[in-house]
Amino acid sequence: MVENKKRVQIFDIAKGISIILMTISHYQFKDIYPALVSFQKIAMIIKMPLFIFISGYLFTDKLCYKMFFQSKVDSLIKPLLSFMISILLLNILLYTISTDHITIIGIFDQIKTFLRVFKFGDFMMIGAFWFIAALFFGQMVFKGALANLNLNTPTNYYFYILLSILLVFLSNVKINFYNIQHTPIFFTYLLLGFTFKKFSSQFLNGNAFFFNSKMIMFPIFFIISCCILIYFQLDIHFDMYFLIFNYHYLLLLSILGIFTVLYLSKYIEKIPFLSLVLTYCSKASFFILAYHIFIRDVYGTMFDLEAYNPILHTFLFALNIVMCCLIYKYMLKLKFARLFFFPIKAIKLTDAEIQFLQTKIISKIIPYDDLMLSLPIANSSHLSNNVRQAIVGL
Repeated sequence: MVENKKRVQIFDIAKGISIILMTISHYQFKDIYPALVSFQKIAMIIKMPLFIFISGYLFTDKLCYKMFFQSKVDSLIKPLLSFMISILLLNILLYTISTDHITIIGIFDQIKTFLRVFKFGDFMMIGAFWFIAALFFGQMVFKGALANLNLNTPTNYYFYILLSILLVFLSNVKINFYNIQHTPIFFTYLLLGFTFKKFSSQFLNGNAFFFNSKMIMFPIFFIISCCILIYFQLDIHFDMYFLIFNYHYLLLLSILGIFTVLYLSKYIEKIPFLSLVLTYCSKASFFILAYHIFIRDVYGTMFDLEAYNPILHTFLFALNIVMCCLIYKYMLKLKFARLFFFPIKAIKLTDAEIQFLQTKIISKIIPYDDLMLSLPIANSSHLSNNVRQAIVGL
């Protein structure tokens, strides 16, 4: 049992590395730190593919589509909207503090930017929230594909033909609206992660594969591949948001990068402090994703980020991560408000919160009974009879 827990931890460490790399990539030091720019270029190949691949590897196919949809609305869309509203309020606060002359128009401009997100369907306008939306669409399409595998009907063939046509279409036509153009890429890495899990559990002794000494071949091949591509002047620039991506050598290179990080995570796990920090960053990943750009912008009003000062910039970057993690820590303890930032199944609910969720207005927004299916049976005393029976039958 202890060994299994340790093996799961490497995925948390890897996701923590992924979110750190995402944060680093949003700091622009082109003229003052050339080495960092080169590192950012390599990080781009790994950061998002790694997070999505692990999500695919840990993907559950036990829930029905309806319950899966409700679960993802609760864990992705609900926090997304809550983060966006909080960022709007923070931007208004920053404007009132930093400006010399506060005007209603200035405040309204912040609200207009927020509303333009829904008009144009581009979450990047107020932060890095596009990733959450794209992950939601990718997971919903992937779940639909898995659900149809269990249907032994001729319509299955038509479904997969139409799905293939749709994914190819989205891969070649940029549709910016609500980031649905990213669905094929997210679907690809989810499929790779999920397929590898099935393959490894059958032929490679499951999670034990990641602790095999032969894993060292991945960092070796990754470094050699990068050197070869650079030598032959092949572009290794990878940007998932701007769809700078291909399904041949960059896909292969990113896969090598994914397994390289997973290989390194095995050794990072043996360093208690670093392991603890990265695991915590994994837990607070959406909070880091949500607030690190705002904190970076606040830095821009207080410090000179364009002057060479590696000690200051390193400190500010570390402080950025720490502050995001602290927001995560204290928001988790903030009763009622936490219901809108965390999945219901991740919270140990109080009686008052349960009563709040069962009110008519909230229960229509958050399908509490269905989501509680994933909670321990001890909590089922608060549920309806039908849901309690469903839990016992799981």
